[in-house]
Amino acid sequence: MEWYRSVFQEDEWEINDLIEQEQKLAVRYTGWMTYKGGWFNIPSENQRVKETGLMIFYFRGGKVKELWCENSDAAILFDLGALQQNTHKTF
Repeated sequence: MEWYRSVFQEDEWEINDLIEQEQKLAVRYTGWMTYKGGWFNIPSENQRVKETGLMIFYFRGGKVKELWCENSDAAILFDLGALQQNTHKTF
């Protein structure tokens, strides 16, 4: 988490949906942050980027036992210029 906070700063988060069903909780979120450099050697120009994602928590005995997470890292890499559109070429 320390690394993440050094790379992405001035973050703002919004919870878009919270859905609870039995022992699971799904959270859909959106975050905006400023890229400060340090991710795959991508140069920083203090770009503002947006991350979206979905986290599913599985609880047992009042504790989180499993966590699944899908997020928009590929979209952030594209926004930072590290991926070319419609290719598999990287920075």
